[in-house]
Amino acid sequence: MPLPRLFGHEELKARVATSLAAGKLPTALLLAGPAGVGKQRLGLWIAAGIVCEKGPGAPCGACQPCRMTDALGHPDVHWFFPIPRPRGDESKQAEEAEESLGALIQARRENPVYARPDGMHGLFLPLVRVLHRRAQMRPAMARAKVFIVAEAERLVPQASSPEAANAMLKVLEEPPPDTWLILTTSEPAALLPTIKSRLVQLRVGRLKPAEIAAYLTEVAGLPAAEAKRRAELAGGSIGSALEMQGGAEEDRRAAERLLEAVKSPAARHGYALGVKPYGGRGEFTATLDAALELLRDDLARRLREPAAGAGPGAAPTSRLAAQLREVERARKLAQGNVNPQLITEDLLKRLAEAT
Repeated sequence: MPLPRLFGHEELKARVATSLAAGKLPTALLLAGPAGVGKQRLGLWIAAGIVCEKGPGAPCGACQPCRMTDALGHPDVHWFFPIPRPRGDESKQAEEAEESLGALIQARRENPVYARPDGMHGLFLPLVRVLHRRAQMRPAMARAKVFIVAEAERLVPQASSPEAANAMLKVLEEPPPDTWLILTTSEPAALLPTIKSRLVQLRVGRLKPAEIAAYLTEVAGLPAAEAKRRAELAGGSIGSALEMQGGAEEDRRAAERLLEAVKSPAARHGYALGVKPYGGRGEFTATLDAALELLRDDLARRLREPAAGAGPGAAPTSRLAAQLREVERARKLAQGNVNPQLITEDLLKRLAEAT
């Protein structure tokens, strides 16, 4: 099954295509932006524009190289992303990493609507060695080879050492002349400064709700009403929209439980322990969005009806405003690769201090 088309980012695509056609696009790029906005898909779009028979420029989408890229079958377009840590004999770990990557690529061919990799997956040293080996080969059919390295922030934290990042740095320092390297990240600050210094960064922004809704209906097959609901809650991220579960009422009840847990240390601790450390990120952000809606509605009501805030136990408007700021702060953190359980623990503590 071919990859779905690239949704949104029209202005950035136009600038990239113009630079490609003029021979001015750098051959080492860093696509940086929030999680789930299509950075990897944009990297593959750029790769198609590089190998396109009518290129370089915007990919035509019709020639054999473009079709092969969209089917994840072009021999000169290499997509690397986090995989499980190789566990076999050290001498065979690169082979194991290549097999694991191949299996995951096949899974994405069969179902292009894929979830974010498990929090324990990483860009480990054996996988970077596979990349290094492929980079030394001559292109098989195109004018150049293109490597998309997704979630590059996982080069260091998941490996617990700089070995993988240093191996990637060696490729960036001495790339073959026929090689393009496109790294993506939602956490550019987590990359080694030496790696960032060899890349030209392009900022990839959030998507519009209409673009997310179009993806959800065309690709994920959701009903229009559910797609619209998720798109409005997703914070500009297709990934967040795909991970959402349940409806608006369920999200609202989850938000009420979150705000209720602020009342005692035991309740705060118990609630935080119940939050999934890595999975369910979309469900977590939906809860935060619903909490924002509850607080905004309460604040608006207090401002319209000052007497409503005079009852026993009622929160003053200043307190509600402070709580809103704290939930908004947590919502921004949730767009990155931060553990939702840690965000929740910190948020509940801050909400309690704001009361």
